Amino acid sequence: TLKIHKPWIETEYQGIVMENDNTVLLNPPLFALDKDAPLHYAGEICGFRVHNGPGGSGAAQFEAVVLDRSTGEGLVRSKEPLDCESQREHSFTIQAYDCGEGPDGTNSKKSHKATVHVRVNDVNEFSPVFVERRYEASVPEGRLFDRIVRVEALDADCSPQYSQICFYDIITPNVPFAIDNDGNKSKLQFNYSYSKVTVKSVLMRAENCNKVTAAAVHPIYIFAI
Repeated sequence: TLKIHKPWIETEYQGIVMENDNTVLLNPPLFALDKDAPLHYAGEICGFRVHNGPGGSGAAQFEAVVLDRSTGEGLVRSKEPLDCESQREHSFTIQAYDCGEGPDGTNSKKSHKATVHVRVNDVNEFSPVFVERRYEASVPEGRLFDRIVRVEALDADCSPQYSQICFYDIITPNVPFAIDNDGNKSKLQFNYSYSKVTVKSVLMRAENCNKVTAAAVHPIYIFAI
């Protein structure tokens, strides 16, 4: 079968992939067209090739496979799990090639190279961690205080949806303290005069805005002087 035309694909694709998945969802979907269709071999798409982009992303991290040779439908997927925290954006080029003039691929033709931009979407994989391993404060007994100590927790997830800290809470029961949540930080307050115990240990936790990960529990030591 005489081969005349080159395959055709779009010039640019936008894609997203989840950290815990390897299938890239492309917009527009990946289809390679060949004007030699419906000729056997000549009008069929046999494969796609991935080439490295300017940032180094490409063949080492992604591959493209043909789902249907007659329609030219393809699928882009990552070869290994992607880490949003390490690299959130990937760019590379992709090229389609047809089946040529016979089963051995003789005179196979390639399309132009199209640019593919892939964004890695975050999953909630990290728990909040307090900035300091230990917090301490000293206060005179018998007085009320607007602020005793300021604490802060961070979350290593790459997206604001999962990394922002939205809630601090005291989990030690029956203590004369309160939490004043202030954005990503929090301050510990006296609720009322306290002088019965010289040292008080308070456990508190921080949660990100998604409230899916386990809370981080952290002690705070209050010394009455």
